[in-house]
Amino acid sequence: MRNIVLTGRLTRDAELKESTTGGEQNKPYKLLKFSIANNDNGKEKEPEFFDVVAWGNLATWGAEYMKKGKKVLVTGVPHNHRYTKDNVARTHFQVVAERIELID
Repeated sequence: MRNIVLTGRLTRDAELKESTTGGEQNKPYKLLKFSIANNDNGKEKEPEFFDVVAWGNLATWGAEYMKKGKKVLVTGVPHNHRYTKDNVARTHFQVVAERIELID
């Protein structure tokens, strides 16, 4: 299995969404979306930004504690989401979180 470990600061408050569409047997599920910025690549370079999603109980927990500017450590699985926009095929990279820690 491919895993990725990231650290960085939240670029905005984490956003919790609830839906039944497409969930397991159309049961309600929770999805948390957030983005982190990491500038461990050196002060003279631009920070790198990573989009992250979390599901279920991890999403519920994150919605309460993950606020803009907080430093986090995320362990998860890299995922390429493919979609079409304006008749152009696109790929969006995101991390599906398996574990999140506040490290401030």
